[in-house]
Amino acid sequence: MSGLQRVWIVAGAYALVYAVLDLDRFFTYHSGADLGLFAQTIGSSLHGFSNTVEGGSHFLFHFSPILFALAPLLWLSKSPAVLLVVQSCATAVAAPALYLIARRRLPEQLALLAAIVVLLYPPLAGVAFSDFHENAFVVPATLWFLWSLDERRFGFATLFFAVLLATKEDQAVILAVLSAAGMVYFTQRSQRRAVRFSACALLASVAVFVSYFAVVRPLAGGAHPWEPLHFYVATGAPAHSLGHEAFTRLTYLLEAFVPLCFACFLSPVLWLAVPGFAELLLSHDPVTYTMGQHYAAVWIGYVLAAFALGVARVYRLRPRLAVGLVRASLVVCFLNLVFFSPTHWSRYLALRSPHDAELDAVLRRFPAQLEVGTHDELFAHLGLDPNASLGLRHAPAYALIDGGDADSYWVIRMLPQLQAGRSAYERVFVVDGIHLYRRKSADRSDALVR
Repeated sequence: MSGLQRVWIVAGAYALVYAVLDLDRFFTYHSGADLGLFAQTIGSSLHGFSNTVEGGSHFLFHFSPILFALAPLLWLSKSPAVLLVVQSCATAVAAPALYLIARRRLPEQLALLAAIVVLLYPPLAGVAFSDFHENAFVVPATLWFLWSLDERRFGFATLFFAVLLATKEDQAVILAVLSAAGMVYFTQRSQRRAVRFSACALLASVAVFVSYFAVVRPLAGGAHPWEPLHFYVATGAPAHSLGHEAFTRLTYLLEAFVPLCFACFLSPVLWLAVPGFAELLLSHDPVTYTMGQHYAAVWIGYVLAAFALGVARVYRLRPRLAVGLVRASLVVCFLNLVFFSPTHWSRYLALRSPHDAELDAVLRRFPAQLEVGTHDELFAHLGLDPNASLGLRHAPAYALIDGGDADSYWVIRMLPQLQAGRSAYERVFVVDGIHLYRRKSADRSDALVR
């Protein structure tokens, strides 16, 4: 059995494990609102590509046409859970790409160990074990794109380049920087075909970025400022001191580099991760530079590629040191994942309970397009309902609350409003702490009776 075959087997096992973990999180009602958001968006691919959280087309917020490819799977499965399986599989296929990059420069066994580092890398675990996001495709597509360039296989490079451009508008900026660097690199080596490819890639990146803001957003109804700008536009006084802000960003960088024993710094490829790091670290919102979030996908691929090439550089000079470096990375990644994991296993994993079964029973009673407001964990299950929404902002006909989720931001806000003496809602039933309310002025033709 070849090393590549073994990597694919290990990657398959990784995909299976994370699919099981993600499904446990979903079926025990620990998934968040983003899963519902993307299920609504993908489910409406033929009529609006929209969701109630963003209040319109997803194109108002991000350029993610890759999501259209997932619509048939979602329609056939009729469950948002299929998106979690796709995400687990997508992150797993990053490992074979890194193996191929490493195998050109390292012995088979060492390249295999480097690929296993990918699967144990805590930041990647944070992408795999989370609500579904389009960023799930970024890490594998980045590594396969870099492999294609490394092999000068420009047909494959074009394919993975297109996948990256289709995931999110920020990839157009990152790929423009990479393409400009590629033009310089290949020009110095007189590789004309590669220079032409890089030049075309640069033009395509700029064209996609400009077209998104000049054409796509206006056609989607984007009359208001681009929402993600709130990450970078400061409003009011800083919440923390400059020292605290610097410290949190430094710890984020350490969480990225320590598991790899800083080997990535031995390769200039690490410079390609700078645009991704800048995108996150320049944000005013700590969520972007908190490990365990999907945002890290923008730099993970380049850091991992730099790790493989850094190890290869050490191997040329001191082979035994390179082996020790990879083994040390495996140990640090494993210990980090077990004891300091950004995935917060204990918070999101649980055994199915009778309460979960009761929630299932309640949701099964809902008509396909019930207008209902709810909170994150339940919204994740209602993603295929185009009229489901978060909270009461849209004055939905019904409101569903799991009172057992007492720490939920939305539960804390919604229950007092629903239970107030002059509330516009009346209770339909409460069972096992699950509350269903109906707006008093709502049409009773779809009334739910317990």
